[in-house]
Amino acid sequence: MLKSQSIQLEQSKRRERLAELSNTEELSEEGRSEMRSLTQAYQDGEVELRAALVLEEAEREKIAEPDKQQTDFDRECRSFDLTAVIGSLVDGKPLSGREAEVNEELESRHGVGQKGVRFPWESLLETRADAVTDSSAGTSGELASRPTMNALERFFETSAAGRFGVNVMQVTGAPSFPEITGGAGLSWVAEGEGADADAISTTAKQPAIHTATGRYLLSRQAIRQNSALQSILRRDLAEVLREGIDLAIFQGTGADEQPAGFETVLTGGRTAALDDVASFSDFLLRATEIQETAKLSTPSQVRIAGAPIVHQTLADTLISGTAVSELDRLKGAGFATLWSSQVSARGARDETDKGASTVYFGAGSNNAYVPTWGSPELIVDPYSESKTGKVALTMFAFLDVLIQRTATHYFKLTGVQDRA
Repeated sequence: MLKSQSIQLEQSKRRERLAELSNTEELSEEGRSEMRSLTQAYQDGEVELRAALVLEEAEREKIAEPDKQQTDFDRECRSFDLTAVIGSLVDGKPLSGREAEVNEELESRHGVGQKGVRFPWESLLETRADAVTDSSAGTSGELASRPTMNALERFFETSAAGRFGVNVMQVTGAPSFPEITGGAGLSWVAEGEGADADAISTTAKQPAIHTATGRYLLSRQAIRQNSALQSILRRDLAEVLREGIDLAIFQGTGADEQPAGFETVLTGGRTAALDDVASFSDFLLRATEIQETAKLSTPSQVRIAGAPIVHQTLADTLISGTAVSELDRLKGAGFATLWSSQVSARGARDETDKGASTVYFGAGSNNAYVPTWGSPELIVDPYSESKTGKVALTMFAFLDVLIQRTATHYFKLTGVQDRA
């Protein structure tokens, strides 16, 4: 109970007793003494009540006021200047100002950089203002919510993996990702009866840290003279990292320090060889299988990912006697499609000028993840390329690829040819 509520309860009891004494026809000396005592106590209680109300209101305002520490840090991360870091390290000077403070905070959160300077994911975003993910008004009297996408989500938002439904997240230590493999089901019972529950069987996967490395050469002249260097670095470094991670998610082999991507994970009954030209009918067959095994309610939840050449093949293949292409039929079926060279490379031409690639089918999101550990690191090396007058920038990001529900939610179609 709040202090003010406790005081108000005591004040109510005093008023009640004072009313009883006031209604007494002949008040004794003892009654008068009690009345004086109650009156004094009531006056003291009012003073104490006002003080308690002021104190509690201040506490409420303090609690209601958002913690601005994280907001301020996010703002500093969005203003992080990569060129300042590069300029300082090239000149052999220690970091200073905002960049030094952000690096220090990131090291306190994620550990001291083992190889270079820690920098925030926000510094790789071309648009640095907050991105609202939901601006709809609240319902049932709830306050409207305007959550914002974090830097990682925004960084991968336009990537092929992000559009395919792969989720990226920050993790620490050795997290475990459980997956229910059996035992969960719905029963129908009559009134007064019960249902026996089956034991739930689960499996779990633990991601392992893999180090992604990106390298970029920059001239010393550009560092000192290019006024647009900050935006150029932001764009190019982001693309190097995003492209490499996309390739690992789809084509990672699991060997040579790479994570295991869809190409490696989908085996056995989750893959088939088409060995024929790409067509709507073949894609529809596999997409429908995914919709059935994943128990999806609409075809729009099925995502189809392939190489750009497959997109061209479907668009160029017209239904006999019509202007409708195989691509038009695929779009009309409601499936979500994406075409990227990171999904699958165009196969080498054979003697008949045909090339083949791989097409992936996936169900919704929240089934594949990219756990990332901490913030990326940057090494500025002004020495190894010194004779050419260039500075080598090397980025490190620490992540893994973890794919679940492979038996029901994903399928791989190989040998998809781009020529009949």
